[in-house]
Amino acid sequence: MKKFLLTFLILIFFLFNLTTCTFAANVFKEGIYKAADFNFSSENTYSVQNVSPKDSVYVLLFDENQLQMQAIRLGPKSGKYNLLPLKSDYRIAIVGNGDVFID
Repeated sequence: MKKFLLTFLILIFFLFNLTTCTFAANVFKEGIYKAADFNFSSENTYSVQNVSPKDSVYVLLFDENQLQMQAIRLGPKSGKYNLLPLKSDYRIAIVGNGDVFID
């Protein structure tokens, strides 16, 4: 019984580590990012969410001509907001100390 319990606890530990690593892959800090760097598909709809517990953040979407297409202010622990369809030459600017999760 002790071996089963130990094996079960180790399995849960690895499961949480894999989930955290996958989640952290889509979390971005302040900066300017090119949509092509993320392999975003223009057919999919993506959403943004501020996962920071205390900091707000602005997410700005620019087209290939550096014209602002969308601006979203995300408060701490915000809900999900849909982005416009992304093309590979679009830029995403993140301003603020928050952590932005894109999926």
